[in-house]
Amino acid sequence: MPLALLANIGNAVALRADGTAMMLSVAAAALIALNLVIFMVFTQPANAATENWTVQPENWESLRAQWEYSHAVNAAVTLLAFCCATLASIR
Repeated sequence: MPLALLANIGNAVALRADGTAMMLSVAAAALIALNLVIFMVFTQPANAATENWTVQPENWESLRAQWEYSHAVNAAVTLLAFCCATLASIR
């Protein structure tokens, strides 16, 4: 994902002459950045608390829900980023 962020920033720079394509690339980069934030705030803490799901702490059910919802939201965010990047590239 960090490389996808850099690639979308590079795409925005390369497409700066086309305002719409550049904005789509910026949106894709912002969505990838959001993906990384969601991972660091919600997914990674659940992984750490369960030692990558090898330990079952007392609150494992709430951690599992947090982990699952963060993955679902990240899937939607990544799909939107992909759509923005694709639209920017085919303009």
